Amino acid sequence: MPLAFVEEGSTIYLAATDRAARWPTEVLRAGRADYRRRGVGTSATPRLVTDPREIRRILDLFRAKYGSRSVDRWFSQLGRVLLLTPSSAPSDADPVGRYYGWLESEFDLIAFDYDRHILGNRMNRLLRDRSLAQLHRIFEGRSPILEIGCGSGMETLELLKAGHEVVAVDISARMLEVVQRKAREVGAEDRLRVHQLRARDLGELVPQYGSTTLRGGFSTYGALNCEPDLAPVAAALRRLLPDGAPFLAGVYNRWCAFEILAYALTGRFARARGRWRDPVRVGSSRFCVDVVAFSASQMRRLFADGFLLERTEGVPVVLPPSDLVRYAEIFAPHFRRLERIDRWVGTHTPGRWLGDHLLLTFRRQEGRAAGTVPLSFEG
Repeated sequence: MPLAFVEEGSTIYLAATDRAARWPTEVLRAGRADYRRRGVGTSATPRLVTDPREIRRILDLFRAKYGSRSVDRWFSQLGRVLLLTPSSAPSDADPVGRYYGWLESEFDLIAFDYDRHILGNRMNRLLRDRSLAQLHRIFEGRSPILEIGCGSGMETLELLKAGHEVVAVDISARMLEVVQRKAREVGAEDRLRVHQLRARDLGELVPQYGSTTLRGGFSTYGALNCEPDLAPVAAALRRLLPDGAPFLAGVYNRWCAFEILAYALTGRFARARGRWRDPVRVGSSRFCVDVVAFSASQMRRLFADGFLLERTEGVPVVLPPSDLVRYAEIFAPHFRRLERIDRWVGTHTPGRWLGDHLLLTFRRQEGRAAGTVPLSFEG
């Protein structure tokens, strides 16, 4: 398809007119862009541009070529900006590395605006309130805590303010910059340690922290769903957490009752089944990359070796997911009452298994082999 572009040497820059445009996602997922320029076919390796200064410079190149009036009109709601570098590498080369590169760049891109995205959405705020309630419940006193996928530090900061020490891990260097800045602003930088790591590489922390330093861990709303294989994460946690330590996992649920019913009733059956396939592609989820959805039973099996699942909560269940927040806004005057109802439903069968997300509280049990301890569900 024809697109506005600018050239700089052998590099080509493309920009999407809005964040919802699908073609940048398809190009980044494929790891390759095939295009024709002056009748000549070329293949290129795409990269998502994440530095705000570089984006501004690229837009100036567009203005020099097309004029400020056109560029300001086209990109008033600027989406992703892609850099294409000519390459002969096959599109299937290192698909795992390509996925993690895509993941890192997407979260680098939104790091400095992530708080606005979360706090500006009533349902996203509800998710954070529920996870913080569980974190304050399971982490008593002042404990060194491991956080996997800290993002912009919404839970991190609350735990630091409560006196805990936090070892925060994230794939995005820019997210870690945001967390460190926030910690400095509240005078808690001495109780925060950060590591730029993929969740699957958590085992790299074992030589530094061993199995006695940390008193628990958590990962909420994204980082675990961005891992195609959680086995390395579970194995690392077995080595990092001592016997009796809690681990809270907040994961994107495979079985979201609200979504299934809402899309089925409107005839959008493919969307209703969107979470049932792996990976869940962009468009069938609200994530900016392809992800894996997990049910409560899948998570129990994945962590069965060394962990007991103590508690499961669906959040939200009666209320809509964050990408359907417009339906929640209709009932804004009654939202507190609906939230109480949703909390009750989410902690009782079957609602605890049918939320948009699941909050799963595991307990480290030294020497526990898979299948030797029965599953326990508590309200």
